Amino acid sequence: KKLLTGFTMVLIAMVMFNSLANAQKAPFTGTVIYDVKAEGDLPEQAKAMMPTEMISKITADKQSAFIKSDMMEIKIISDAVTQETFNMMSMMGQKVVIISTAKQISDLKKKEGITTSYKTTNETKSIAGYLCKKVIITVKSKEEKEVNMDGYFTDDIDISRFMFSNAFPEFKGLPLEFTMKIGSMSLRCVARSIKKEDIPVSEFVIPTDYQLTTMEGLKTMFGGAGVQ
Repeated sequence: KKLLTGFTMVLIAMVMFNSLANAQKAPFTGTVIYDVKAEGDLPEQAKAMMPTEMISKITADKQSAFIKSDMMEIKIISDAVTQETFNMMSMMGQKVVIISTAKQISDLKKKEGITTSYKTTNETKSIAGYLCKKVIITVKSKEEKEVNMDGYFTDDIDISRFMFSNAFPEFKGLPLEFTMKIGSMSLRCVARSIKKEDIPVSEFVIPTDYQLTTMEGLKTMFGGAGVQ
């Protein structure tokens, strides 16, 4: 995938997983900070421009994830009440937001031919103080014949209310470590800290200087550079 689309999919996959818990727990409210590392076939100079941190903030009915690099900033807000996601991108002096409904997200997966399968393992480890179980993920789409990824998920943070936009609906639980492939490279994300705290309403407000657009409009705006 091209770089911009890849970063966006990393965030979508990050913030919209289902919960591992069979019985619903009290909603987690707080901040999860991830270390992000670029790996794979990429020049060292390009790797140096990649993001190094991802910040996710979660409340009872909203969730955000923010990632920044030398090239762009991406923030995704998910609203469990309205069943919408707000994809904000700041790149090349342009600030845009794309609003997607639950149906649009589902239709896009079908259009791209995205299917996933997974295998749970007995391997566990502690990440940022939370017990996680390893899951082996296989993703297929029209563009990628098959991509295998490993992820570690915890059942102690319930975000099942965001399942409407779940990138991988087979999963349950917040991933605290995972690798997402972007073409010949990948981004590895590992939770560094998890803090329970109140999140201000302002975290989920769309700034007034962001212009509403669509994916087609985004392609036109950037002349197709980095956008599929």
